Amino acid sequence: MHLSYLKHFITPFKYAAYLKGLLFFSLVCCLHLTTYAQNEPFNLLMKRINADLQTGISDKVLTHKVSEALESLNPDGSWKDIDYANLQYDPLKRIKEMAMAYIRPSNPLYVKANVHAAIVSALQNWLDRNPRNKNWWFNDIFYPQAIGQILILMRNAKQQVPNQLEEDLIQRMKIAKFLVGDGANTSDEALHYLYRACLTKNKSTMDSAATYLFEPISIIDGKGGVQVDGSYYQHGKQQAIASYGKVFVGNSVNAAYYLRGTEYALPQAKFDILLKYLKHTFIKTIRGSFFDFNVRGRGISRRDSLESRITGMISKIEALDPQHLSFWQAAAARTAEQKPAKYGVTKSHNQYWKSGYTLSVRPAYTFSVQTASTRTLRTERGNNENILGKFLPDGATNIQRTGSEYANIMPIWEWDKIPGTTSRDYATASGATILKDWGIEGTTKFVGGASDGLYGVSAYDLNYDDVQGKKSWFFFDKEIVCLGAGIKSNQPEHITTTVNQTWLRGEVTSGSLGDRTWIVHDSIGYFFPKKDNINITEKKQSGSWYRINHFQQKDTVIGSVFKVWIDHGAKPQHADYAYTVVPAMSVNDVKKYKTDMIAILKNTKEIQAVKHTGLNMLQVVFYKAGTLEADNLCVKVDKPCVVYIKSLNTAQPMLYIADPTQENENIKVEVKLSKNENNKLLNCTLPVGPLAGSTASFKIN
Repeated sequence: MHLSYLKHFITPFKYAAYLKGLLFFSLVCCLHLTTYAQNEPFNLLMKRINADLQTGISDKVLTHKVSEALESLNPDGSWKDIDYANLQYDPLKRIKEMAMAYIRPSNPLYVKANVHAAIVSALQNWLDRNPRNKNWWFNDIFYPQAIGQILILMRNAKQQVPNQLEEDLIQRMKIAKFLVGDGANTSDEALHYLYRACLTKNKSTMDSAATYLFEPISIIDGKGGVQVDGSYYQHGKQQAIASYGKVFVGNSVNAAYYLRGTEYALPQAKFDILLKYLKHTFIKTIRGSFFDFNVRGRGISRRDSLESRITGMISKIEALDPQHLSFWQAAAARTAEQKPAKYGVTKSHNQYWKSGYTLSVRPAYTFSVQTASTRTLRTERGNNENILGKFLPDGATNIQRTGSEYANIMPIWEWDKIPGTTSRDYATASGATILKDWGIEGTTKFVGGASDGLYGVSAYDLNYDDVQGKKSWFFFDKEIVCLGAGIKSNQPEHITTTVNQTWLRGEVTSGSLGDRTWIVHDSIGYFFPKKDNINITEKKQSGSWYRINHFQQKDTVIGSVFKVWIDHGAKPQHADYAYTVVPAMSVNDVKKYKTDMIAILKNTKEIQAVKHTGLNMLQVVFYKAGTLEADNLCVKVDKPCVVYIKSLNTAQPMLYIADPTQENENIKVEVKLSKNENNKLLNCTLPVGPLAGSTASFKIN
């Protein structure tokens, strides 16, 4: 009803009073809406963060931890068992756990006065001590994040943190300099900006948090972060797929989940980049619930570092990407060990030409190789972590069936015998020590491979630590053929190629099949065409976490290890090796295995070639221009390259080719695939720029 019409039915006095009341009501509504607008999205975000921090919490475990912390807490808010001169995780971690218990109605310690008093006392003690760690990461990332999480939890408490203490802690969250353009570190710092924005309801801080949380989700060639090939760089051109890449993924998914449906939501173009990285790279590096050790960087030297612990993250991705729900549900079931490691896995083969990493995944196994080139950095040592990881980027091979094959074996590894590597056999562990922090440039340019997305071949021209050799890997369905040639060194130590070094599980069985030697251990078969110089041990080894990471414990670790390696002797000048890894094999399967399906056509320092008759394909590594003539085949190239031909004996064979040097724009390939056909010449134009080193494909008409 219009107001001018209403005045005909009431007195002028009442009409004026009505207008006054309506004006007051409108003013109250406006004030309420303004306050609501000022508080949003902060209240919504705070609610989401609070709920997320408490996801997956066991009240039984939490109560036990907090009860122990309360018992050992001093009256001044410090803990008896913490060395405050070397402050790292424990104080803030314990306070956070106390805050969780205090605000959870399901917990026996819910709203207990002594818990609240302990939280306040411990926070005040931490604030007064003003700890500064030698490692900047604690000061600029861990401390501010932990404070933010504690305060957000306590905002949900019946009795909150005293105002002045909270204000002082919020001030302590501020850092001197924000890292822009630093990948995972940028998103790490932006995350505690998000916490502070919610606590202070400051729009400017919120704007910065949202901008920089999503800033690393981009592809800038050669810069830190996601690369055009789907790998990840950090600390320069160093492969960091599930080390810093895990931090990047965790922060990005958290931010996208918290900010969904708000004005700060992740833009679709950036979401597509994040989703592609998750699906086609990150998740593939997890077998069962364990990461491939090749993608953990210097974190390989930390206890439990191969445990993925991403079930909570996957549940958020399910909400963000419901159209691929079945994919994420399968990944969640595998990583939570509710389903076997093969559940929902489809076969794939990825050659990451930017990072020197190869990943071959099958339902039955995961097999990867890590290498370094003059275009990349070797696996880093930093902050006294990964002290003995000198040979990790020299062709290390990760072979997983269940996923746990290498979990926490690192303290007792013989570090000059990392699986897959060819190196000097040092008398002590010091020979494997990395002498320089934060990455060393690779020493060779011929590093890479060709792939069609399902199969492929990779090569590494080893030239490091006074050892040279040509190493290659040929990936099929059931088998991976590993070749080495031209192995040379003038150093006094024996040179060895390690086939595997993993936890001893069950029997080790070996024997002969024709002229081949075979070994079966833990459902993986190893076949050797030569019987000489194969060494097998199944014995206890000992070490400590501290010897590889000075932040870890010094306690002696002992365990039984299966190790097999080939001894090339001292000062070899032209040694070679060949072995085939066949996962998902039992002793009974050995007799039925058709070894003649695979033919090693050549294994020299110039050419390494393997033909698989069962799959009808040929894979060749040319370390220099040359010709392969064998088995009625002829392949000739005018430049170094990697060639893979599939559908050999059909009307339409396909050629896949890549240049591991990443220097050539064109390679001529001449092929003759059977005795009765004519030679065919292909003028292969190769990818350039950021795509240099990637695979090009051509029909052989």
